[in-house]
Amino acid sequence: MYLPHQPEISGRKNIIEEFDCLEEFLQSDSAEAIKLSQGQLFEDGLSTLRNNAEMQSELCWQNGIQIINLWDNNYPPLLKEITYPPFLLFVKGNLLHHTQDSISIVGTRRCTHYGRHTAEKFAEVFAQNDIIVTSGLAYGVDTYSHLAAIKAGGITYAVIASGIDCILPFESKKNADRILESGGAIISEYKCDIKAMPGFFPQRNRIISGLSRATVVIESAEKGGSLITARFAFDQGREVFAVPGEIYSEKSKGTNILIKKNIAQIAVSPESVLEELNLLKNKKSIFEDYMKNININSDESKLLEILNHKPMHIDEILNISGLEMSVILVKLLELEFKNLVKQLPGKYYIKE
Repeated sequence: MYLPHQPEISGRKNIIEEFDCLEEFLQSDSAEAIKLSQGQLFEDGLSTLRNNAEMQSELCWQNGIQIINLWDNNYPPLLKEITYPPFLLFVKGNLLHHTQDSISIVGTRRCTHYGRHTAEKFAEVFAQNDIIVTSGLAYGVDTYSHLAAIKAGGITYAVIASGIDCILPFESKKNADRILESGGAIISEYKCDIKAMPGFFPQRNRIISGLSRATVVIESAEKGGSLITARFAFDQGREVFAVPGEIYSEKSKGTNILIKKNIAQIAVSPESVLEELNLLKNKKSIFEDYMKNININSDESKLLEILNHKPMHIDEILNISGLEMSVILVKLLELEFKNLVKQLPGKYYIKE
């Protein structure tokens, strides 16, 4: 499994212990401090940092971005534990209290309906259990996870591979604004004016997993970027879960490999993940009360038994149910109003 090259990091945690604050570290001329800062803290080393600190602080202030260093009390403790923690974090929005747990959800940009529905359900349940949903703001699984967490009234973090003032494309910028409006945060190790580059994304993934108690992979190709995040999580000593998929699907090869190699546990439901982490609250009674308060007739019950979380075409529903097409269409619409069924493009339906 591919893992990006990491710079020499043997002295990183020693520096945290040796110096009491960032200012003391920057004023040091020790060979170790200079070596570690060059190409790692800022790409041009300490001299550039000193010369441009005022300009960078002004840019961050203009964009409402906090600069958090390793010695700050609000630096995420879990992230500080990883082998290669960022010296600086640039944060826009709210980092919640460190006692609130985060689970990262990652997956392919070009996910199937199954992948989208699964990501939305996992994010929804995590949010309902007061879990922060962390992902990477990319198209596909990342975006569906962020938006589903927001819809469920939860908090979500997006870790990006550029400066926070350089989020592209427009749709990602719009989703970032939604995350901020809902009380979440945008996080980066890259300063303002830095645009995303291909090499930044693998390094960014260590932060996604580093912020989280566990990482859930939902659909990934055999060499997908999500596998890098999973590998980081595994090496960081965090729990890794993977949603199994069809053995012939290219989008499920990566997740199935993670399970086969015992890197990831099987995630058959969001509740099973939370139970494994001892984070599941008692939501069953709420669901049961909801089901008791809605009227389900026999035809609707039959359709709910037929449907599952894999898209099913209306013709297949017709053949299996034995109901008239007119009855099926009316009952499916009523089930949609009750938030029990969802219609997809092309006359496909899935159970919510």
